[in-house]
Amino acid sequence: MAVDLEAKATKDLETIVANCVRLNRTADPVFGAANKILETRRTGEYNMEKTIATICKHGLLRSFLCYKDIADASGLNWVKTRRGVGPHLDAVGVYAAGKGWPLLTSIVVHKDKLDTGEMSQESLKGFLDGVRESGREIDIEDIAFLKREQQRVFAWCREEH
Repeated sequence: MAVDLEAKATKDLETIVANCVRLNRTADPVFGAANKILETRRTGEYNMEKTIATICKHGLLRSFLCYKDIADASGLNWVKTRRGVGPHLDAVGVYAAGKGWPLLTSIVVHKDKLDTGEMSQESLKGFLDGVRESGREIDIEDIAFLKREQQRVFAWCREEH
């Protein structure tokens, strides 16, 4: 009997996702489906597939993208939806981890850092919190970890797309 995840309360979906991460079962289709529903509930109209496609497009070009680019990909007004971008990117990170992909969100930075790929302290903290939420380990110094993951995303985009 199939479980109707849409009918589940947000708290129940959070438990399902947390248990899948804890049990290292992020490849389970239930994890992906529950995470996607949660992401939609948390961030409204952001579209995960469009975000991933935009990140991959930039990754192919070895270029960074900004948070507004994420809103634009979903056809959203950045000023009205900017508060939802952080939770949305966290959900993308968890989804990517479940697929065994690199940390796609590592190439999303503030618009004034597009040329370097650096992150502000606040953005780096948010990114690293998202990494931990996805069940991944940070095994080296924070900035070195970010730079390594950015290079992994660029390489993966070239290989996979």
